[in-house]
Amino acid sequence: MEKREDKIFKIISIEWDMFQDVNNIGGRASCQDDYETFEIMRRSQYENWTEEMLDIYLNWVSISRKAGRNLVAEKYGRMMQHTDPLYYKEKIEPELPALSERQRELIDEITGVLVAWEDEFGRNYPKLSGAGRPVHEEDDTGGFTSVETYNRGELATYPVELLKAYKEYIDRLQSEGKSISVMDRETMAALYGYESIDDAEESIR
Repeated sequence: MEKREDKIFKIISIEWDMFQDVNNIGGRASCQDDYETFEIMRRSQYENWTEEMLDIYLNWVSISRKAGRNLVAEKYGRMMQHTDPLYYKEKIEPELPALSERQRELIDEITGVLVAWEDEFGRNYPKLSGAGRPVHEEDDTGGFTSVETYNRGELATYPVELLKAYKEYIDRLQSEGKSISVMDRETMAALYGYESIDDAEESIR
């Protein structure tokens, strides 16, 4: 059986390759040359996924790459539905695969929980939250996309099988009183060398 660490490494490697092929309107972005930050951001998410979710997504990104799809480019394209609706409607939407009604329902349900967790995280860790993205889509700006819009864009690139597994996972976490927002930040803090999430919060002046 393939090791969990190997699955995460393969997913991030494929996503990084896709990220390199994203064409930005204003030219290549500086973050496309920053593998370390990209790796930490993505690893912080995948370290907290279930084995089932990792298996589904590794298979999906592998199949998508072979089919010539760039899921990272699709994610950023879908985000423009909120950040630049006119351009999205005219240039982006016609090129994207249509979402099923079930996908849309699951995306709405998952996003609602993720946003609620982010709001709670902001109340408990205001410095860390303030250093990141705004939470709600109404706070989107041309250069800074909200957590809500980002998550909607990413979830829209997932197959329905993964969305179902994700929804089951967050339902379980809610019943256990846990939060992905906290779990991901704990992992991120450790990857950046902090002893804890509280240590990371206190480091911000």
